[in-house]
Amino acid sequence: MTSVTKPRTTSKAKEREQAGLDTVSKSSLAIMGGISAMIGLWAAAAFVGAMFVAGGPFELVKSWFSAITGM
Repeated sequence: MTSVTKPRTTSKAKEREQAGLDTVSKSSLAIMGGISAMIGLWAAAAFVGAMFVAGGPFELVKSWFSAITGM
């Protein structure tokens, strides 16, 4: 009769593996947060630039409605 044995994993090896996964999770969260912040800053800068070009917030809204409706 043959027996199938599973390789044993020590608790220290499991702790090292979990620590590695925690590091990857934290770094990926930081990267995603940084990219989200850059996208938000870019959108805000684009909005402010559009307001300057249009001549103010009311003119921007007026121009946007004109572009949407075609009038």
